[in-house]
Amino acid sequence: EKEKRVIELHLENKTIREIAKELHMSFTPISKIIKAFERKKELQAKRGENNENGQIKKISKSSQAFKLFREGKKLTDVAIDLEIPAQKAVKLWTQFLKLERMYQCYEFYKDYENEIPRFLTINNFIKNNHVNIHNIADVLKEVKNLLNLRVQPSIIQYEIAELKQIKNNYLLNQNSKHQLPI
Repeated sequence: EKEKRVIELHLENKTIREIAKELHMSFTPISKIIKAFERKKELQAKRGENNENGQIKKISKSSQAFKLFREGKKLTDVAIDLEIPAQKAVKLWTQFLKLERMYQCYEFYKDYENEIPRFLTINNFIKNNHVNIHNIADVLKEVKNLLNLRVQPSIIQYEIAELKQIKNNYLLNQNSKHQLPI
């Protein structure tokens, strides 16, 4: 009874001194009861078996995975720790990223996973040479202009061919008008 009451008062954030005064107990037994309670609570939390009512409940694999991802565990480590197939681990990872509002990162990864080493090389170049990101944007604009210049000659050749055709049609019309008697 007293142990139960000590725990109740402890959960009400009462100090050991306040508990001792109310229950007429010395500090040592109160400390032992509280420490034992805290250890038990910690063990249950580590095993993931304690819910709000104090009843034993097993945490789902997805919740365990989310917790591990939040702790920074790698996808492979989570699959091994939880003994789940790789596909399930990837599915849980994408769900975690959505929950953390990092899904765009995953989409980027899916789209460019083979190009990531090149992106990292560019990133390292930027860091090592203290390049301003705005300079990179300007360089990319200039590259786009250069690519457009490569396409420009073929566009101009097409336009020249069209103009020649129009000129030939005009000349044919002019010649045919002069040959006909009025």
